[in-house]
Amino acid sequence: MEIQFPHYVILKASAGSGKTTALTERFVYFLISNKVPYNSLRNILAITFSNNAAFEMKSRIMQWLKNIYFQEESSISRFSELTGLSNEELSFRAGEVLDEILNHYSDFQVKTIDSFMTSIFKASALDFDYNPEFEILMNNESLFRLSYDLFLKDVEENSIKTEFFNEIIEIINSNSNTYVWNPSERIFNEVKGLHLKINNTDKEFVFKKEYREILKNIEVKLEETMENIKKYIKFSGLEINRSTKILDEFDRIIESRNFKVLLTKGIKRIPVNKPKDQSLSQKYENILILWNRFVDVLKDYALYYALTFYLPYLEVYQSFKTLLNKIKQKECKIFIEDINKILSEYLNNSIVPDIYFRLGEKIHHFFIDEYQDTSPLQWNNLKFLIENALAESGSLFVVGDTKQAIYTFRGADYRIMKSLEEMEIFPSAAKVVKTLDKNYRSRKKIIDFVTEIFMNKVLKHSAYAEAGKFAGFNECQQITKESNMEGYVEVKNFVEDEETEIKQYIAECIRDITQRGYQLRDISILAFKNEHVITISQWLNELNMPFISYSSLDVRKRKVTSEILSLLRFLDSPIDDFSFSVFLLGDIFKRIIKRDGEKFSAEEFLIKYRDETTLYKHFERDFPQLWEKYFRQLFKLSGYLPIYDLVSVALDNFKVFETMPEEEATFIKLLDLVKQFEENGYNSIKDLIDFFETPTDDTIWNITTPTEINAIQVMTIHKAKGLGFPIVFVYLENNNKPKNRYVLHEDDRGVNVLKITNQIAEKNELLLKIKDEEKKSEIIDLLNTLYVAFTRAEDELYVLCRTDKEDKLPFDILSEYYGSEIGTKSYKDKPLSLLEHSELTASHYPLLLDFAISDEIIHFNEKKRGDFIHMLLAQIEYLEENFLENIDALIDILNKHLHTNFLPSEIKPLIIDMIDHPEIGKFFKQRYEKIFNEMEVIDKEGIIHRIDRVVIDKDSVTVIEYKTGSQQQEHLSQIKLYMNLISDIFKDKRVEGYLYYLDLREVKRVD
Repeated sequence: MEIQFPHYVILKASAGSGKTTALTERFVYFLISNKVPYNSLRNILAITFSNNAAFEMKSRIMQWLKNIYFQEESSISRFSELTGLSNEELSFRAGEVLDEILNHYSDFQVKTIDSFMTSIFKASALDFDYNPEFEILMNNESLFRLSYDLFLKDVEENSIKTEFFNEIIEIINSNSNTYVWNPSERIFNEVKGLHLKINNTDKEFVFKKEYREILKNIEVKLEETMENIKKYIKFSGLEINRSTKILDEFDRIIESRNFKVLLTKGIKRIPVNKPKDQSLSQKYENILILWNRFVDVLKDYALYYALTFYLPYLEVYQSFKTLLNKIKQKECKIFIEDINKILSEYLNNSIVPDIYFRLGEKIHHFFIDEYQDTSPLQWNNLKFLIENALAESGSLFVVGDTKQAIYTFRGADYRIMKSLEEMEIFPSAAKVVKTLDKNYRSRKKIIDFVTEIFMNKVLKHSAYAEAGKFAGFNECQQITKESNMEGYVEVKNFVEDEETEIKQYIAECIRDITQRGYQLRDISILAFKNEHVITISQWLNELNMPFISYSSLDVRKRKVTSEILSLLRFLDSPIDDFSFSVFLLGDIFKRIIKRDGEKFSAEEFLIKYRDETTLYKHFERDFPQLWEKYFRQLFKLSGYLPIYDLVSVALDNFKVFETMPEEEATFIKLLDLVKQFEENGYNSIKDLIDFFETPTDDTIWNITTPTEINAIQVMTIHKAKGLGFPIVFVYLENNNKPKNRYVLHEDDRGVNVLKITNQIAEKNELLLKIKDEEKKSEIIDLLNTLYVAFTRAEDELYVLCRTDKEDKLPFDILSEYYGSEIGTKSYKDKPLSLLEHSELTASHYPLLLDFAISDEIIHFNEKKRGDFIHMLLAQIEYLEENFLENIDALIDILNKHLHTNFLPSEIKPLIIDMIDHPEIGKFFKQRYEKIFNEMEVIDKEGIIHRIDRVVIDKDSVTVIEYKTGSQQQEHLSQIKLYMNLISDIFKDKRVEGYLYYLDLREVKRVD
């Protein structure tokens, strides 16, 4: 195969046509061929849009290379034909490439677009005026929440922000069928949604306050025009057209100045009848002129009403964004979605980071998978590098299918692929457009059904034809693989309230399918929304059918995760009776009690002590053997062990892998997430709980399920993208769109946030055009999602339509097939793997702690006790009158603030003994120039050190450190470091140090 460079290839690959095979085959060809310039591993980059896709692509490339190296017949034959090399030459070259990959794995560049852009940004941090130590947040929820909470603190009565919030609340309630009692969360979601939308473009929101003034001026014109129409009609002698009601409302509208009512009224017919008397014709013409003027003014009013309606949202968003950016800068953090925007802004301003030049010298060949899912920002940032590669004998290879563009809500724009195909984007390079037209996944009847629906029903439907053609459904027809004849399609309709019938139908179908030799894992049920997935999961649960619900694979939604978090809350704060009660009532504790034959009723215990506090004390007293067996060790280790080790000990204590084998994957994922949490520098139970309770959609929370598990798979259509299943059920239900949501329209000025209803659109041609485009995009999204769903099926497709509205998409194009059974059902032999393999379970060995646990070394809350005493001493500058009386109140205040329960009788003597100590007490009793408690000092490396007490006098500075427990060598090193830091600040003063051991009542002086 002879390829001319430079060139770019657009490969149009419909569902099941082998696009990943084509892409990986070409990648391997580039690596092993002697006809491709710049073909070392580091010269080639493949970009995907998910980690799973990147992993699959890498795996396939490695498999191709191994097959060639071992001269597997079909692989060696294929690449011999492509490259013209002999078998031995191919094998040798494949071996070289494999060695290169293994020795320089970082040069094996198959990565997600986010990871590639992140690497560029990190390498150019200084170019963008960012600290090189900044942290990229894949999940922005917690920082967003923090910023929003701080933002709300400034929303005070009679402030400008409050005015905007009140306007937003009015908007929310006008767009909702019910009154919104807590608008704060709704506003948070709207603000976050705006942020995500604008970060997907290289523009900013159009935010012009003068639009309000323009709207007021238009209202004045409207009023004048309406008054003129009224007066002229009154004295014209013309007959009023009673079929138009708008004239009757002119007075009320003018009086109330509620001009927006006009947008809901019909204006096509003028309010007078055409006269038969020719003498009145001129008056009629005059009224017609006035009415047309009114229509023109109302057209302008509609436009500026649409532009200003959501200005309160933008006011709040702009203020919030300013605060958010300050917090990000202060905490040295950046959102992953910010990166593309920042890069794009620099490139648009012709500022090219150095890393681009370095990459331009390195990367010569680009492969992009799922090209239809590229966003304009991503493409803009890649385009610069691709242009450079094509200018130097490089290449671009993109694979995609506009019919499968279902991620427009994330900013993806399939029009980028269409423009690359139809326009000369890179005029200096040859363009090649190819189509993969054979379907290797689905059987013939399924392919025929899909073709019939989309090429005939959609493209011949007056309302959908334009959208369907634009999405590419005129190129929907595929050739069936020779061995994939027959197949089966069944379409069934149900009335919305026929839940029992649907459930019974699914059960009967699944029983029939399994009787024909299929396994449960061969079956997938797909739905549009997560709530539909949850409903289907409930049905399968009621039917006692094993299933994996991909909406419940979030480890945070598992009941046992909640129980472990409750246990940790209790260990962190033993007076948290609620968390202790939740754990006692949970499955983890019930299972271990049952396994060990212990007699305990959590319900009876909690009822008995329902009016008491500090429940664990009652539990320890009433059930000492249970406390000793399950809780005592954890109680002592809390605050001493790292979080990961503490959770490991907890799981071992309650033998969860033995008593709850069905939740094994949950516990393993839980440990993995705790490990990641610790690696990010956190190690407190409170932070871990906040980490788990932050609502995000990140894939990091998903539990990995074994591929061989024999269970029905239930997921959204979006999750199923790229997958295939022998049997597919597609569940379709009415999708109720939110009422009157804003419309985003991008033009040369930026992104406009518009309110456009059907009635408003009728008053202005531009708004009508925008509304039609929005409707077309919605139709394309729905059609594409339906296409993805239907094309997941390999052998059999079952379409379940649950609706009472058969005149809406997609039911109107499917209704003709209700009750249809197309093709022949398949039979399958039971797979050998199930006959021959026995079930294997993972081994979990008891956790052996390699340190002694004694009350002397690990006293309950030892660390908290030390922190508490330090915080107490930080409140004392000098001994004031009534100090001894006030110290009890201070201990009580700190207990409430820190959720602790230290007794004054335990803490107070330590403080009194220290103050009475002859060497230390003087630093609390005498007056000095300045006292600093918890003084923060930054060293040359930028590390912050906090010194317990610094006493500054005329000629000297004294550094004091308090310690609980026994003397340690590192204490001496620590105070010497602090003294050196203080010496650098107070160069003209003598510095001395004291270590005071509160429990030992001993002092150590350091010069």
